[in-house]
Formats: sequence, structure tokens, C-alpha cells
Amino acid sequence: MCLSTAYELGEGGTRKQLCEYVSVIKVAGDTITLTDLMGQEISVTGELESVDLVKNAITIRPAVFSRAADAFPGKTGMKKYEMIREIFNSCSGNQMRDVDVQEIETDDVDAYLAQIYKGERFTSDRTVKKNGVVVFDIDASGMAQRVSFTEIS
Repeated sequence: MCLSTAYELGEGGTRKQLCEYVSVIKVAGDTITLTDLMGQEISVTGELESVDLVKNAITIRPAVFSRAADAFPGKTGMKKYEMIREIFNSCSGNQMRDVDVQEIETDDVDAYLAQIYKGERFTSDRTVKKNGVVVFDIDASGMAQRVSFTEIS
């Protein structure tokens, strides 16, 4: 599987990383939507400068980006969580897993999880640990995943 890292091209040729592990690129007019291995999307307004499949690099010029996760804007009273999402590797002999860590705000971790997997077939088992961490063990289209939410004070 070949995944790439997307960069915003800035002044003087500098590059700012926008997204890692990009698996899908969609272009509609001047909007470029990047989807990572975890299913998170980033929409970027700009031009697709280059896609280098050998170096696994995508370059976009100039861009203003907004994460799909921003569909959950901060509101007074919302709780902050550290969300860790793990995708377990199904390749035999490879025990590595893909891990994504984000800080999020939500009133309802169940609804937040449903939004992440919107449009996918998935089942989940919810466990609340003694320390308050909410853990979801998920089967998303046959791929084992785990998402944990730890409240941040």
C-alpha cells in the first residue's frame, strides 16, 4: 500500500505538512479533499501542484485548510478529550498498527464516533475503564480498530 504525505507550499518554497498517510485525493474545482488511512478528511482550497508517487509527497499551492473534525466546533461546556485511534494491521507477520492521536471537543463520544464512521458498516463494543477512559473496539468492514477517549481536564 502506497500512502503519501500532503504539504502546503508556502513562501520561499517552504512546505507545511497538512496530512499524513493520504490514501484518497479528490479534486472538485479549487477544492482538494485528502482522506487519510483513518478516514479523516482535510479540505484544502488551492491548486494541486504535484503528486510524487516515488517520494510519496503531495504538494498543494497556496491552501487554506479545514479538518472534517472541525465539523465539531468548540462550544461552551463541551468536554475535551484525547482521542487515540488504532488500526490493527491484518498482514501476517506484521504486528505494527497505525495510530492517530487527536485532541477533540464533544459532548457525546458515542455521537462523535458515529460521525467518524458515517457511511461505513461497523460494529463496536463500548467499555468504560475504572479510570474513566471510554474504549470502543470496532470492526469496520472487517478491519479491527480501537478508539479510546480520555477526558482532559
